[in-house]
Amino acid sequence: MNFLLGSTGLVGSFLVQELKNNEETFLAINRRKVDYLSDDEQVVIDEIDNFNFFDAGKSYISLGYPLKWNELIFMKKETKKLFYEVDFELILNLAKKLKQNGCHTLAIVSAVGANKSSNNYYLSIKGKLEEELLRMGFSKLIFARPGHLLGKREKQKDFGTHLIELFGKISDPFLIGKLKKFRNIQAKMVAELLIKVSSEEYKDDTYIIEFNKIKKLT
Repeated sequence: MNFLLGSTGLVGSFLVQELKNNEETFLAINRRKVDYLSDDEQVVIDEIDNFNFFDAGKSYISLGYPLKWNELIFMKKETKKLFYEVDFELILNLAKKLKQNGCHTLAIVSAVGANKSSNNYYLSIKGKLEEELLRMGFSKLIFARPGHLLGKREKQKDFGTHLIELFGKISDPFLIGKLKKFRNIQAKMVAELLIKVSSEEYKDDTYIIEFNKIKKLT
């Protein structure tokens, strides 16, 4: 069984679309029911990490604590705790359970600039999570490291998000070469690339998706 954890978010909702377009069987594990999934395609459970991931195949994780735009730069102590519990502890626990139940391919949404040594708390936790997942021995491991995600969101965009997207329209054409990975990117493209790399078209390995580029992690 292929599992999707985080189908209600921006990338997650597009992952649902792509999986359906490819006619792939999957089960979404959600904390709330969504109308774009049938009862056969979703399980609603309060504590996701209590779910029994039976006969796991390919799995996709697009989970994250909901942060405000300014919290990506600076988090208060209380926010750091909540962020860590979801974006590190919960995801790591889910990945372990998936691996124990046969998951061979794991695709996960990380962040551009993820680095355990970063002075930025958000990026350092993303980097530490990537390092832990690398140690777990998945046959195929895929990290999507997008910049700011574009697409229709469930909640109305705040002023900061509008500002980031406006600035991106001006700055993105000048972000070339190694800086290209910092461009804003359509969430739909991230989902498409995750599905593409998780397919048999790509052999077992570790891959990083940055902007619209796919490369092996060496």
